[in-house]
Amino acid sequence: MKICVIGAGSGGRAFSAYLSSKGHLVSLYNRSFSRIADIRKSRGIRAMGELEGFFLVDIVTQNLPLALKGAKIIIVVTPASAHGEIAKEIAPFLEDGQIIILNPGRTFGSLEVQRIIEEIRGKIPIFIGETQTLLFTSRALEGNKVEIIKIKNQVDFSCFPEKYTDLIYEILKEIFPQLNPIDDYLELTLNNIGMLLHPTISLFNAGLMDFGKKFKFYSEGTTPRVCLVLEKIEMEINAIFEKLGLKQFKYFKWAKKSYGIKADSIYEAIQKIEEYKNIYAPPQLITRYFTEDVPTGLVPISSIGKHLGIKTETIDSVINLSSTLCGINFRKIGRTLDNLQANSLIDERIGDIRDYTRTKISIPRKIYYD
Repeated sequence: MKICVIGAGSGGRAFSAYLSSKGHLVSLYNRSFSRIADIRKSRGIRAMGELEGFFLVDIVTQNLPLALKGAKIIIVVTPASAHGEIAKEIAPFLEDGQIIILNPGRTFGSLEVQRIIEEIRGKIPIFIGETQTLLFTSRALEGNKVEIIKIKNQVDFSCFPEKYTDLIYEILKEIFPQLNPIDDYLELTLNNIGMLLHPTISLFNAGLMDFGKKFKFYSEGTTPRVCLVLEKIEMEINAIFEKLGLKQFKYFKWAKKSYGIKADSIYEAIQKIEEYKNIYAPPQLITRYFTEDVPTGLVPISSIGKHLGIKTETIDSVINLSSTLCGINFRKIGRTLDNLQANSLIDERIGDIRDYTRTKISIPRKIYYD
């Protein structure tokens, strides 16, 4: 099977090596030549860590139509803040039946990509899904190398609209047995791990990052007091989840599912994850921890809270401080219910809950009560 990987950073390299190891024909696209020069020269990727060896990449290119042509699956491994631009670029070249998987989608990634493609091509027969988090904990190394620190035990996955999830999972499960299909798109897309951790930890370590000081982002940058703020954000997210009839989100439960560790708090979970212990903070302040996780994570959650009349004071504070630090109006550029035309998605969910409360009929499959 031909599979196209868009993005040659650490995640894209990890996906390319992994897919090649499974015997698939891989085309790797990257907009800039610098990231693929050595991969193209050597015709492959050298992986170390959980996956060891040299893995052939059949097509390494800056030619997007060539990369996409004949691919059954298109895996987008770029910052979520680039999803809109990627959608515009690939739309003219998409073929009937192709599957687009965002790794990860962050919040409403599939919805944004679908809206843009439909604006350009209309309703064409393609399928769009997303993962909750990246399958790999990895880092790009010099030349054509990648270190795959961890292939996660389980990663949640869903499609938009969710009625296609089971169909697409049947195609993906042999390639990615780690995927766990979720039949409720809102449950999947709102459980955004990056938005919980990255901006807040970065804010509390902004001085060190701005000076380029070397420190371990998770194990040293996350203290018990920082985790009190993370817990407050988690509480605000869960107030929204309760209103939407979604399972309560607990980071330490996610950590157990993804990394196999047992913990009873955010701080304990972060400190126990071995793969986190040697991940260093970015040596500069303005990174994807702000430019991705705020506009495609915290901003849409805040937007939902406002639509539902739920206060998100801590989340709003992180958005405002991040915008000030970075000199970017993240609310203006971020994903909101209005610019995604997604108000009806939330209203329909609330309507489902009201109908259940009024009629006392069996709970719809996608509504959960703990």
